[in-house]
Amino acid sequence: MCKPMQIDSLALGIFQSNTYFLTQDGETLIIDPGDRGQKILDFIREKELNPIGIVCTHAHLDHIISAPLIMKEYAIPCFLHEKEREVLKHLKTMCEQFHMPYHGEPKPVTWLDGRKPLKAGHFNLSYRHTPGHTPGGIILVTDTGVFTGDTIFYRSVGRTDFPGGDHEALMTSIRDQIFTLPGETILYPGHGPATSVNHEKQHNPFTAGL
Repeated sequence: MCKPMQIDSLALGIFQSNTYFLTQDGETLIIDPGDRGQKILDFIREKELNPIGIVCTHAHLDHIISAPLIMKEYAIPCFLHEKEREVLKHLKTMCEQFHMPYHGEPKPVTWLDGRKPLKAGHFNLSYRHTPGHTPGGIILVTDTGVFTGDTIFYRSVGRTDFPGGDHEALMTSIRDQIFTLPGETILYPGHGPATSVNHEKQHNPFTAGL
């Protein structure tokens, strides 16, 4: 029988993005490795984690910038939705814009198409396509909770004024892919504290009427 999943997190960089470490049975999946790659590597060593894959909920720099460093160190795959290809092309430009280090693009990327679950090590996880913040945003669904990237936050939602953003699509994603989850489901967003489906249904001013 699998042990319960353990979730650790670091809030890093100027954007205070949440990098999550999902560990079970001696293997760790890293979710959204943001800025301060050396701090992520130091945390992995300090906790004696065994990384077996990286999942990026989307390709904005604050969720993917350190992926190449970790991939090089541990020779592990990076998973990203195929509709993020265009967003990923602008990673270097985004880094220059915010005066952040550019470590290259994560290569190779395992592109997700929505037809098969995400498999890395013993992990076999489902995910849901949630366009709106970016065209290929996803939420990662686990028994412990759902990692929502920048689709929804505690009493807020992701921005849609970046290239590829679509407010109507974001609202549809939240309504159809997040608010259809059980109310007690814990949501782990890309920024800020954890929340729940019920809490956001009741208190999020941006989703009123969904």
